[in-house]
Amino acid sequence: MKLPIYLLLLLLLGVSACRKQDLEPEPIGEPVAPPPGPDKTWQQLLETSPYSYFREAWKHSGMDAMLKQNGSAYFTLLVPEDKAFETAGWTLDKIKHADAATLNDLLSLYVLPTHLSPADLSAATVSTAAPTLSSRPLDIPEWYANYLDFQFLAKHGDSLMVNGIGQSKLTQALAGTNGVIYPMAHCISKPQQTMWDYLRQEPRFSLYVAALRISDSLYQSAGIYISPMPLLKSSSSYIQFTLYAPSNDAFIKNGFSNEDDILNYCLRSWPLPDPQYDENMFYQQPVTAMDTILNAHGGGLANAGQLANTPGGYGPRVGPVFFANDLTDYAAQLSGLKVQEGQMYQGPPVIINLSFINNNGQPGIRRLGTNHPYTAIKQANIRVINGVIHEVSDLFIP
Repeated sequence: MKLPIYLLLLLLLGVSACRKQDLEPEPIGEPVAPPPGPDKTWQQLLETSPYSYFREAWKHSGMDAMLKQNGSAYFTLLVPEDKAFETAGWTLDKIKHADAATLNDLLSLYVLPTHLSPADLSAATVSTAAPTLSSRPLDIPEWYANYLDFQFLAKHGDSLMVNGIGQSKLTQALAGTNGVIYPMAHCISKPQQTMWDYLRQEPRFSLYVAALRISDSLYQSAGIYISPMPLLKSSSSYIQFTLYAPSNDAFIKNGFSNEDDILNYCLRSWPLPDPQYDENMFYQQPVTAMDTILNAHGGGLANAGQLANTPGGYGPRVGPVFFANDLTDYAAQLSGLKVQEGQMYQGPPVIINLSFINNNGQPGIRRLGTNHPYTAIKQANIRVINGVIHEVSDLFIP
């Protein structure tokens, strides 16, 4: 006897349902509720925290008014531990007798009007540039607006890094409903010098300073305006970047023992040929023989359009600023990184013409596309007004 087709379909559906039910175990116990979120503000967390120096400084400051004026709904606080304050020369008595303006100047450097949770830092690819509440005039003729201090936060292993310095474990962060507190093992200093000021005062960079000046004087004599000097000296028109500054050892290692050696090398390419358009119709401006080497150290970014004429009245915005932890953790991503697209009949694409490697937890650097040995950083994370300097002991020769 043949069953009607609809009966067969019902039987098949019944068997399928039974099998599915057989495979699904019965739930055991009550459903597990998700973990509760923060139930206290960061102010309440600070009140019960062990950070008595920061708490006392806040009490005698005018920071609450500054926060209200800023208007952010969420704040990220970098809170130095008591020992960090003591190392920086503070005592509770000094804090209690300091005026509100002094304490505002101190604390505003640690308050970021932005949302930066541990999850945010874990998801970031390089150090996150975060503006602070610290804004100040600079004694630099080319500055027409207040300079806005930034902090650079990153996750490195299980640690919080601020400006390339390990501060605490990320698990120590205190999450509030309106902000997060990160403990700090070290206090932060405001950068006071530009790259150019720093290089000029350090004798170990005298040949680098000479090379910059020699190339600049040659450009000026020919009416060519392509020198990296304005970028190094900084102004409110330039953003922050990374400089891999070659020491005197780097020059001597490559046959440049004095200024005459550098000048003679520059004159090999002088006078410069006329600018021309390449096969992609990008405008190409020749540079001195020395700058074909030095531009890879960071100065070649001077001609990137996005590094000049930045909008806003807060001073330099942030460009390719990378600390030693960035160069190790994200070596592959940063190698040859494109900073700016090219534009037909104008400049070619601007890239970081370097290759990076993680060498047992330390960054190694060499010129992109070469087989030279990787160079280690001799001194890392030298924080300056217009970015960060890493000292290297070799030249990035093509």
